[in-house]
Amino acid sequence: MRTRYLVYGVTALLLGSIALPCLADDAPTGQSAFVSELARKAILSVTSDTISSNDRQQRLSVFLDSDFDMPRIARFVLGRYWKKASESEQQTFIVVYRDFMARVYSQRFARYNGESFRVVGQHKDTEDASIVLTEMNQPAAGSPLRVEWRVADNGGYRIIDISVAGISMALAQREEFASYLTQNGGNLSDLISQLQVKIIALDSR
Repeated sequence: MRTRYLVYGVTALLLGSIALPCLADDAPTGQSAFVSELARKAILSVTSDTISSNDRQQRLSVFLDSDFDMPRIARFVLGRYWKKASESEQQTFIVVYRDFMARVYSQRFARYNGESFRVVGQHKDTEDASIVLTEMNQPAAGSPLRVEWRVADNGGYRIIDISVAGISMALAQREEFASYLTQNGGNLSDLISQLQVKIIALDSR
């Protein structure tokens, strides 16, 4: 649980980073440019002190819908339980999971402190995805934090995973959800209910 929230927090901070120089003097291209532009848009949209928590969550939901492949991520984090679920349960999970992520990111963006990161490279990962390598400045720690953004290209770029210090966010969630579902008879409705409870708790903060 603690590791997962650490990954969430660092990821949200990265999405709010503003300074994104690339390796060379040329402007970043392809997936690297996509990650850079996403960060630029996010910092302008959701870190203002003048917007309410609800507005921030709604704006983050737009980013999740437009720049993250939420259906693909949802299928992955549920693993074998995705195929066991009804179509209605699958669609409900995608929506609730997205809403939960928006709340978590909103909490972190509210504490944005102007940290920055830079794109340091890019390489092919699979037939339809590439890894964009970035480093996040950590003045207090002294050394940069390595972050890898997995970006799919299926007629448009979408983020499908982020790894922070070698920890895959999607894999961490998959393992946590699998553990919960195994202990609760594989009941996806129970997991959805738990996420809804967490959403209410985050909204009350």
